[in-house]
Amino acid sequence: MYEQLKTNGSNFEIVYVSSDEDLNAFNNYHALMPWLAIPFSDLETKKALNRKFDIEGIPCLVILQPNSNKDDATLHEGVELVYRYGVRAFPFTKERLENLLEEEREKHERQTLTNLITNHDRDYLLGHPSPKQVPVASMVGKTVGLYFSAQWCVPCVKFIPRLISIYQKIKQMLVKNGDQEDFEIVFVSNDRDQESFDSYFNTMPWLALPFGDPTVKELAKHFDVHGIPCLIIIGPDGKTVTKQGRNLINLYQENAYPFTEAKVELLEKQMDEEAKSLPRSVYHPGHRHELNLVSEGNGGGPFICCDCDEQGCGWAYQCLECGYEVHPKCVTTADRASTGQ
Repeated sequence: MYEQLKTNGSNFEIVYVSSDEDLNAFNNYHALMPWLAIPFSDLETKKALNRKFDIEGIPCLVILQPNSNKDDATLHEGVELVYRYGVRAFPFTKERLENLLEEEREKHERQTLTNLITNHDRDYLLGHPSPKQVPVASMVGKTVGLYFSAQWCVPCVKFIPRLISIYQKIKQMLVKNGDQEDFEIVFVSNDRDQESFDSYFNTMPWLALPFGDPTVKELAKHFDVHGIPCLIIIGPDGKTVTKQGRNLINLYQENAYPFTEAKVELLEKQMDEEAKSLPRSVYHPGHRHELNLVSEGNGGGPFICCDCDEQGCGWAYQCLECGYEVHPKCVTTADRASTGQ
């Protein structure tokens, strides 16, 4: 982006404010950058800038406008804006960002499955056995999960067996019920090379975008995907149902299908009813303190289960002494296993 703006003659510059531990690290890192830098030895200026802009983490890109006397002249979300919009974010003014947001809203309103996962050079997905090609047109009208993942990602590798199991159960459920609707998943790879992609995709029973396809980056930007694994659910009408597919599967398994707000609301009510019969406190194998049942309204909220390492929300068993939290289903499973029931 920087080089493109400079080539276009745009009035834009970057100044590197180092957090490197030593001069050698600073020199090596700054050598990769085409822009300016605060000298490594100028600690006072670096500290003053960190205080002035309340820097809490890096990377951080603070945008300063020429009209620095105005309230909107300082923008702290530079990294996110560059990631989402690239050179289109320039000149980072309030008006420009409002226009970009409006363009995004219009794009989401016009969204269809076809314009999401095809491009001018490709109207198919990869299937099994490779290199089978499945027309995207055959996917229209289905509920589709876009699964952002990679073989190098440990949470992805841990999640994939669960997702495969739930995927197969949903497919079986739809066949058993005689439903006309269908469910499919499309692997959107963040793998680092073709070999890793091929190896990982061969473990999956669903479809995939080709490795290195430009649509991969476009989808990540369109859905603002910052971490993996991530499962975006697209409805039969081609509109986004939820970006929380992974969490819903962890909470409700195959019952989460079709992942709509109405279905989630129903499941939450069922969970509230089931919670009435749960013990108010338990002792969980692997943790020495008593765990108390809490709801989202009194301390539950979003959490990472200390038993299965997956996200949860709503009801949880929580240690009031140290913050240890587990899904109610994980406590039940562990207790039964430990007692031989």
